[in-house]
Amino acid sequence: MSKRISASDAKNNFGGLLDDVAALGRVDIVKHGRLVAVVLSARTFNSLPAAAVAGAHDDQWGKKHMIPPELARAARVLKYPNAFDEE
Repeated sequence: MSKRISASDAKNNFGGLLDDVAALGRVDIVKHGRLVAVVLSARTFNSLPAAAVAGAHDDQWGKKHMIPPELARAARVLKYPNAFDEE
């Protein structure tokens, strides 16, 4: 059984988030209606098969962006001035 909460609620009530994770084993965090994070209890995490934990990066997380690619690119672009004023 899991619970879905907003990112704002997770931030503003972190202690409550930890209580829910401990009680339920998993809490899904959503932002603007999209799943952005999953918080697992230590008990749930340790019960996962080793192959699932080791292969999570290769099989699941590398295939999809959490935000649209055009926004990700915009966040990485630094605009340097064309010239510096020398006085």
